[in-house]
Parts: sequence; C-alpha cells; structure tokens
Amino acid sequence: MTTAEAAASAPTEVAVREETPTYLPMPEFTEPDSSDPTERLEHYSRGIYAAEYAARANHERAEQQKLIAQGLRLRAIKEEELHKSAGFDTFGALTEARFGIKKHQANNILRVLGVVQALEHITTQELKERPLRPLVPILDTHGADAVRETWTEASRHGNVTEKALRDAANFLGYGIPKELDADGKETSKASPAQKPTEATLIVQRLRSLAEKDRARAREEARQLQRAIEELVDELSADA
Repeated sequence: MTTAEAAASAPTEVAVREETPTYLPMPEFTEPDSSDPTERLEHYSRGIYAAEYAARANHERAEQQKLIAQGLRLRAIKEEELHKSAGFDTFGALTEARFGIKKHQANNILRVLGVVQALEHITTQELKERPLRPLVPILDTHGADAVRETWTEASRHGNVTEKALRDAANFLGYGIPKELDADGKETSKASPAQKPTEATLIVQRLRSLAEKDRARAREEARQLQRAIEELVDELSADA
C-alpha cells in the first residue's frame, strides 16, 4: 500500500486529531515599522505578553498530556498486576516507591483518565482530578460526547470549576435524577449522605483554604499529615 493509499484509508480519528488543540509557537522577534519610541515600545510589549501567554498555555497543555500519558501506563500496570512481579505487595506500594506517586494519587489519575481523554480535543487547559469529579459518572452513564457537552456549557460562564460542571450537568439533564418525597420536596435518588466525619470536615476546610491560599493550605496539610503519622505510630505501638 502506498503512502497516499494509507492516508486515504486512515480511520476518522486521524481527522479529529488534526483539530486537537496543540502547543502555541513563541512569537518571532520582529522590528516595528514605526520609528516612534512609544509605538516601538508597544510593539515589543505585545510580543512579551504573547510569549507569556504561549508559555502559560503550553505548560497547561503539557500537564494535561502528562496526566494522560501517566494514566495509561498506571492503568496497564494495575490491570496486569505487575507490582507482584516487581516484588511489591500492592499497586500503591510500587507507584510510591518507583515513581513517587502515592496510592490515592494514582487512583485519582485513573478515576479521571477517561474524562481527560474525552476533553483533550477541545481544551488545552490543565485538567485536575477534583474539579472533574462531576464528569466521571457522566462518562460512565452517557459517554464522551456528554462529557464534552457539559464542559462546553460550563465554559460559557467563565472558569470551569467543579460547581460550574455540576450546574451544567444538571442543566443538560446529566445530573443525578430527582424525585419527590411524600411532602412534595425534591430528593436525590442517590443514597442519603452520611453525616461527615471530623476528618472529612478538616479536609474540606483545607480544600476551601487552598482556593484562597494554596501555599498555606499545603503547609497545613503537611503538618496534619505528620501529626497523623505520629498518631498512627503511637497507636500501633500500643496494639
């Protein structure tokens, strides 16, 4: 088969990937046409802003693609149970020892992998696990097109947040169905939520703090982690 014949018989996916958002080139240096100092400064300033924008967009795109690349391989390692052949008792033990990825981090990546793959063709934005949680059941129930539709709807209102995605999902009919109780009030078909534990409330507080001051939230989380590890050691010694 010739190269031309191979291209003609290529699957539709190739055409889709040609439209996939890709990396932005850095603006080339050019001399301004004007000799006026003010206009020359404006010309160079636009180039600086353009370079900053491209760098930021490319960083987010790279993080997005890293999540997919790592997720595909982590999934393969877990499904094939390769930790056993490497002498590790669990998948999480292998990922932490070999890659510095804790078990919960690896599982978070695997949880949203399909969602990120569904979105990579329509956004270059860095995609993180927590804000994407509302899209996981949508992917499982309604498929990739519904995930993209929900993302597009949420993006019409500005930054795509977890709340924006939930609101968009409800608007499009992809949210958890509602039913009326005996008093005519809406209730979710999902099982009633249990009262959050104290540990859950602490984590929620740190997540809220992270939205305002990420560095401070990270430091408090590390302090909490150290305190918990010390407590676990104490409790284990008493056992």
